[in-house]
Amino acid sequence: MKGENAVLVSAILMGTLPFFIKSLMLSPLLSTFYRLFFGLIFVSIFLMVRREKPVFSKDLAFLGLLNTGTVFLYITAITYLSAAMAALLLYMAPIYVMGYAIVTGQVTKKSLLSLFMGISGLYLLLSPEAEINIGLSAGILSGIVYAGAFVMLNKLGKIYDPVKITFSNLFVGVLLLLPFFQLNGADPVLILGLGLIPTAIPFILLAYGMARVRVEKGPVIALIEPVTAGLVGFVFFGEILSGIQLLGGIAILSGICIALIEGE
Repeated sequence: MKGENAVLVSAILMGTLPFFIKSLMLSPLLSTFYRLFFGLIFVSIFLMVRREKPVFSKDLAFLGLLNTGTVFLYITAITYLSAAMAALLLYMAPIYVMGYAIVTGQVTKKSLLSLFMGISGLYLLLSPEAEINIGLSAGILSGIVYAGAFVMLNKLGKIYDPVKITFSNLFVGVLLLLPFFQLNGADPVLILGLGLIPTAIPFILLAYGMARVRVEKGPVIALIEPVTAGLVGFVFFGEILSGIQLLGGIAILSGICIALIEGE
């Protein structure tokens, strides 16, 4: 499978996450644990079928920490915000990367335009909100942490097998969250679906794809995720962004597309 196609399918599957989170109605911490734990079970099965052993390193552990942070913050945002808004805040990640590039001296007209479009879109997206709340804070932070995860995944994907990267990511997350786990009588079908559809399969595909595309191109291809999340929110939960928020979302997506052109 081409790297671009792997990232695309991964993003579509990840876009179904709001359906599981909003249907389960658990705390963000418990939802995160269930997602990582059952995702780990499915990935472990993949490894056993392939008769391979997991690998660990300091870099993989750090990536696992970034991945766990992104998952928890994004699920928190989904819990308190509409699916589309949470996903758009997550996908500010490429804009933050572009801002970092500018700060470090890599300044071009396109990078400045990309940053301006992204920040303007973020302002419009947040403007209808009376104040910064838990959901908004988590959404903004999820994008920042996700930016770091994308960069690390691009680097490590060239060294390690995607299934082994995914196993390490999920294993680190489960270890971190295990002390907070409490048994809950959640729907087992939804729990298993949470571990497989928006987690195990897309995580493996993302690790595979990000090793085969330019680091700045992966997040842009994955822009289908907030679109999918928005459709899930609308179809299943009747969520609709306001006109000004839609305009902000378009500005964010446009800014990220400019970032892609920058990398051509």
